[in-house]
Amino acid sequence: MDNAIEVLEMMTNKKVNYPFDNFVSSAVISGFCKIGKPELALGFFETAVDSGVLVPNLVTYTAVVSALCQLGKVDEVRDLVRRLEDEGFEFDCVFYSNWIHGYFKGGALVDALMQDRKMVEKGINRDVVSYSILIDGLSREGNIEKALGLLGKMIKEGIEPNLITYTAIIRGLCKKGKLEDAFVLFDRILSFGIEVDEFLYVTLIDGICKKGNLNRAFSMLGDMEQRGIQPSILTYNTVINGLCKAGRVSEADDISKGVVGDVITYSTLLDSYVKVENIDAVLEIRRRFVEAKIPMDLVMCNILLKAFLLVGAYGEADALYRAMPEMGLTPDTATYATMIEGYCKTGQIEDALEMFNELRKSSVSAAVCYNHIIDALCKKGMLETAMEVLIELWEKGLYLDIHTSRTLLHSIHANGGDKGILDLVYKVEQLNSDICLGMLNDAILLLCNRGSFEAAIEVYMIMMRKDLTVTFPSTILKTLVDNLRSLDAYLLVVNAGETTLSSMDVIDYTIIINGLCKEGFLVKALDLCNFAKSKGVTLNTITYNSLINGLCQQGCLVEALRLFDSLDNIGLVPSEVTYGILIDNLCKEGLFLDAEKLLDSMVSKGLVPNILIYNSIVDGYCKLGQTEDAMRVLSRKMMGRVKPDAFTVSSIIKGYCKKGDMEEALRVFAEFKEENISADFLGFLFLIKCFCTKGRMEEARGLLREMLVSESVVKLINRVDAELVESESIRGFLVELCEQGRVPQAIKILDEISSTIYLSGKNPGSYQRLQFLNGVNEKEIKKEDYVHDFHSLHSTISSLCTSGKLEQANEFVMSVLSCMP
Repeated sequence: MDNAIEVLEMMTNKKVNYPFDNFVSSAVISGFCKIGKPELALGFFETAVDSGVLVPNLVTYTAVVSALCQLGKVDEVRDLVRRLEDEGFEFDCVFYSNWIHGYFKGGALVDALMQDRKMVEKGINRDVVSYSILIDGLSREGNIEKALGLLGKMIKEGIEPNLITYTAIIRGLCKKGKLEDAFVLFDRILSFGIEVDEFLYVTLIDGICKKGNLNRAFSMLGDMEQRGIQPSILTYNTVINGLCKAGRVSEADDISKGVVGDVITYSTLLDSYVKVENIDAVLEIRRRFVEAKIPMDLVMCNILLKAFLLVGAYGEADALYRAMPEMGLTPDTATYATMIEGYCKTGQIEDALEMFNELRKSSVSAAVCYNHIIDALCKKGMLETAMEVLIELWEKGLYLDIHTSRTLLHSIHANGGDKGILDLVYKVEQLNSDICLGMLNDAILLLCNRGSFEAAIEVYMIMMRKDLTVTFPSTILKTLVDNLRSLDAYLLVVNAGETTLSSMDVIDYTIIINGLCKEGFLVKALDLCNFAKSKGVTLNTITYNSLINGLCQQGCLVEALRLFDSLDNIGLVPSEVTYGILIDNLCKEGLFLDAEKLLDSMVSKGLVPNILIYNSIVDGYCKLGQTEDAMRVLSRKMMGRVKPDAFTVSSIIKGYCKKGDMEEALRVFAEFKEENISADFLGFLFLIKCFCTKGRMEEARGLLREMLVSESVVKLINRVDAELVESESIRGFLVELCEQGRVPQAIKILDEISSTIYLSGKNPGSYQRLQFLNGVNEKEIKKEDYVHDFHSLHSTISSLCTSGKLEQANEFVMSVLSCMP
């Protein structure tokens, strides 16, 4: 090659002035392009033209177009085409085909298709080459359907596809994973009598390997040999690559030992061994390619650098890096990234910074290298330097990746708190807004997660001033709502710019409205509804459920019912939750007939009430001692639609106990027990207490014994047990108290468990689930358990006094008084 270039230089020398014609010139330019040296092709062309020995024609310019496209200089091709058009050149199919091929190689699919259309509009007919270029380009882009359409059109026009055309189609089918279709076409090619070549087999073998069917790949190797096609290193490299990707590196290595490998062979094996950190194998592969005198390319060099750094051979890595110019290799992004990352991972920050400085001096601009350095500096606590590198990164127009951005923010906050984050924000405020947008959003998120809402809002307002888009409204707003700062979330939204509001949807608004209602800011919630509507957001049933629940919590039941009635007018259909909220609140107000009417209306509209809705009515009746009505709802409305649960049973039992009708309470308990529905923890506890107050200790003891084997109760007790360190088994202790007949002492422990589970909100059972609909505070439930009507209280106290249990009677009175509101 060097000798050929030397001869050409002599021929183009002004002293020699060899008269190049277009035939020779186009052949030389095409020759350089074929061996991958398009820059030499252009150099030769320019020299020949400048020396005056060449007046290029269309054939030579066609070769020049190929060279420019190979170098990715498509813009220069456009300029050349304009100049040639001005000079009166008329382009042919070959010229356009070369140009279109260049566009495809550069990934400019749309431009390629536009030039093809121009060619056809000018009356230039496609030939087999131009069709093959189009089909190949579309197949490589994954548009196999369009490629097949062109194949059909080509055949219809009487242009016979050749092997290159069919190979392009097969490549496209393999890329789409349509391997069987590719083999159908392969069989058709054979039936047409077209002689297949190694490249077609390589295309199929590559597709097979990507599917993981390596046995079939080996079968194709045998098929090649039967057809007299000797596999070259191209085929073996494809198989070796497939084996390596499947994790069968040792098999790939064995195959490589039986062929004369090239740089791709050894690079593939090296990369695979480096990934699994098999250093011995890496060194062996290195020895083999050195012995084979394989010239190292940039890819292999980068892999070796990674291997050296992996084993801590920093000296060898540095020596190889320094020797790259002698090998004719120029470090690229991967080279610098490999070196910097390798040094950073082992804490060699000084070496990493030295390599980083070399990157700065080079023409390479790699965001990944900046990210590695910033990440390493953060881990070393060198935050000032990290921020300097960050500013430099952004000034170059490069982006910080998410991981590094968050590492830096967390490090700054850990060292400087909110002030540190705000200082960084002020520093980057003057830079390109789009580049630092991601970090500003992350800063707000971090501050919100740390509870630093004032600082988060300050960053938010800076972004608003710069008209930046906050990309996480739901995150910051939900965080504020979760921290009972719904009013702050409300103010942020109503004061925000259009860029932020454009990304907000009905879910975001509903989160804030729900929070405002729960915190008692009902007027603000209604204002936000109107605000959302003014921004074109259509509120849904879930939003109105929050408003209805908020009105109920504020004692505005009539207004809640009016809002419910208005849903029809705005085209919204109430959900089960809507009905559940209203039915529960009607029951709280003692409006049971209205609650039942609403229940009947719900059923008539095809909605199925869940157990929570029925429990609201049943529990409401039972609290007032109206057990007959509760049983009526249970038998007439509930049965056949939904199965009663532990809460239902417990509510009815408590209703009868409050009336002092212990026999009926026991009957209900036994009846549901036969249906495998037991009382829940509080239901058992209430029943046991009632029997104790009546002096029926043996029955209370029997119920306690049943309670301690109930699956749901045992789970609750075990949960509390697990939270107590170095404690005896609570359940075991309760069983022991039960066997000893010490029921009152067991009740005291059960009361403690009740406080731990229910008052702390840890219980996921029916009482807590009911709260979702009715908003009852567990403390109020607890008080309600004890505060009976006067006759029931008198009966209990009288029973204790007449049996001589004055101390217990006194304790009972004190417990009742302590629960009074």
